[in-house]
Amino acid sequence: MTIADELKKLDELRRSGTLSSEEFELAKRRVLEASQDHHLAECLEGIMLQNETAQLDREWELERERYMLTGEHGRRQIPSQAWSVFGGILFVVFGIFWIASASSMTTFDDRSTFHLLPWFGFLIIVVGVGMSIFMFVRAGQYEKAEAKYRRRRREIFSKQRRSSLNRSTVNPSEPDEIQR
Repeated sequence: MTIADELKKLDELRRSGTLSSEEFELAKRRVLEASQDHHLAECLEGIMLQNETAQLDREWELERERYMLTGEHGRRQIPSQAWSVFGGILFVVFGIFWIASASSMTTFDDRSTFHLLPWFGFLIIVVGVGMSIFMFVRAGQYEKAEAKYRRRRREIFSKQRRSSLNRSTVNPSEPDEIQR
């Protein structure tokens, strides 16, 4: 029952003589105060949900920064599992190319330092695969953290929708000021 319906009912009772003018004013004040308290509680709940969303977003921005990688020129980017695999393959191919090129330039009966050059190719492969694994794991951790953030955000928005649906069901004549 809306506030207007309750006030109409009280007015009918006053006109029929069931309520005196003083009783009518007292009852009318109670209905209006109860409505105002209910409205304030709904507004407060909406504000609390908005604050919870804002706090979740701030926490996610901080956590997201932990996962980001800094490039050569200071550019920040989110790690990707596909790019980490691609980068690992490039390092392996380059390492094999290095080993082949360095091996063709050196002879192993030679006692010079040139016979160490092929080993740099192995070092390139090991470092590249290690970096690729690190980035792949980091990208997986980021995806899990992002899924958790999105799930939590959906929960908050579903609370807001339920709250706004409850407000419109209880009193459809009042505007929904909190829903965005």
